Amino acid sequence: MTAAYLIRIAQTITRRIAAGLAFSLALIATPSFAQSGLSGTYVSASQRSAEMIVLVQTPDGRLVGRLESSSLKETGAVEASSAGLEGAADGSSIVLNGLSGVIDGDVLDLSWQGGHRTYRRGTADQYRAAVAVLETRSDQIEAQTAFVTATANLARLSSVLDRIEAETPVLHDQLASASERYRHLFSRMHNRRRAQAVLSTSPGQGVAAMRAGTDAQSYALDIDAVGLEIGRLRSEMHGQFESARSLAASIDTYCADARDAAETQPCTGVAVQHVRLERLSVAVQAEFDAAASAYREASVDVPPGRRLIESIVGR
Repeated sequence: MTAAYLIRIAQTITRRIAAGLAFSLALIATPSFAQSGLSGTYVSASQRSAEMIVLVQTPDGRLVGRLESSSLKETGAVEASSAGLEGAADGSSIVLNGLSGVIDGDVLDLSWQGGHRTYRRGTADQYRAAVAVLETRSDQIEAQTAFVTATANLARLSSVLDRIEAETPVLHDQLASASERYRHLFSRMHNRRRAQAVLSTSPGQGVAAMRAGTDAQSYALDIDAVGLEIGRLRSEMHGQFESARSLAASIDTYCADARDAAETQPCTGVAVQHVRLERLSVAVQAEFDAAASAYREASVDVPPGRRLIESIVGR
């Protein structure tokens, strides 16, 4: 908890100084205020924050001014804020927005329950220089965070592609089995439909024709089940490839945005993984294309006699 934080809370309680603040701050430039009393600019800086308090002591002992604050967050972002100040002085003791303090020469010490912060007389340029240091640290933290994230994503990308590579032979066997089931089921379905067509025109064969039709419908349902299984396999593979492409894209963005990142491990490594990704994508698509081709060929009803003739003439 900092003085800036506590003062922002107090600011929500009172806004009475807003109208006269600009005029009061302008008084700092005049000799009667800038060179005597408590009026002046006070600066405090640490590795993670910088604060500047501008105070004006009026002839009746009141204090008005403003607090400017910049803090470096864990994420690397620099958060800036400002708050109006109002208080009073009694000798070297002051009260600002509910905080107590003491001014001893060029040193202002503000205290609150659980902590305090020390400020020294300074300038706005000193405050801006301290903020610039925070921004430099911010850039370093964000660059390091981006590098760590890209490195982790590269490892995840490699793991996803390893899994796809390991599953591809299994996928080949599953789709080859599905293709064979297509050929078997379509052959049976075509056979029963031909039987139904013949029996439905034969006297006294109505029941047999109905049974053949029922069998054909059962085979059609089994064919649909094979299609659903292939759809499930396709969806699973699609999800893995989408994950891999998303990870690769995030690393590509890091390499494009980060300064001097081209020769770092994430950027050299992702080039290798892009090649793997493309190769596996082509291989897996070929497996599904083969299953689709098997479906199309098996779905065409070619009567046994025609198959025999085609085999004889070499068609």
